[in-house]
Amino acid sequence: MTEILDIAKKDGRWTECPSCSEIIITAKLRDNLWVCPHCDHHFRIGSEDRLAITCDEGSFVEMEPVPLRSEEQTPVSEEAVKGGRALIMGQQCILGVMDFTFKGGSMGVAAGQAIVDMMHGAQRKGLPFVIFCASGGVRVQEGIWGLLQMLRTVHARTQTINVPMITVFTDPTTGGVSASFAGLADIMIAEPGAKIGFAGPRVIEATMSCTLPPDFQDASRLMTNGFIDMVVHRNRMRETIAFFLKWFCQT
Repeated sequence: MTEILDIAKKDGRWTECPSCSEIIITAKLRDNLWVCPHCDHHFRIGSEDRLAITCDEGSFVEMEPVPLRSEEQTPVSEEAVKGGRALIMGQQCILGVMDFTFKGGSMGVAAGQAIVDMMHGAQRKGLPFVIFCASGGVRVQEGIWGLLQMLRTVHARTQTINVPMITVFTDPTTGGVSASFAGLADIMIAEPGAKIGFAGPRVIEATMSCTLPPDFQDASRLMTNGFIDMVVHRNRMRETIAFFLKWFCQT
């Protein structure tokens, strides 16, 4: 039986929950929005799955590729973030989705440029900006140019302060993304169990010579301490975002 399960997991028919270790039929897990039906663990999902469960069907129109100065840089079409115009339960917005499966969702030059362009596009079109964040931080392979994206995205946000912005923190959102534009939204939402912070717990413990609680960077604890506004289950995320988009349009 164990060998059969191993084969089924390898070819994608079955998926093991990393939280409760239950074996779930992948099709059932997909129908449940990639949330474990046994322990409610929210699986990490890529940008395509995120767009499919968030946007109205066929409404997402991807932004134009960003022209890059160097051929060595990754084109935005193959980047850690996708962005464009979308409808969420009939409400228009500029939507960005970061993908942790691509280089840990790290923010390099192309990704930073895409985020800046989405903010400016939202301002030009008079639409709210929604960004799903999932990142390990700045792309260290790009050195100082990667770090510069923190400054660029923060500066872009200060230039578009009149644009309503919603950040959705997913697991994990850390490093230079959590420390830059992600924390500058008007409304900050998180999925249950999302890890949100700057440095990792081991680094903090070694630096501060202290022991941190197990839920130190958990979304629920951060909401209790006032860092984020609300924790929303994935099956209610669409309607929650749509509610705020409608509210923004009325104000």
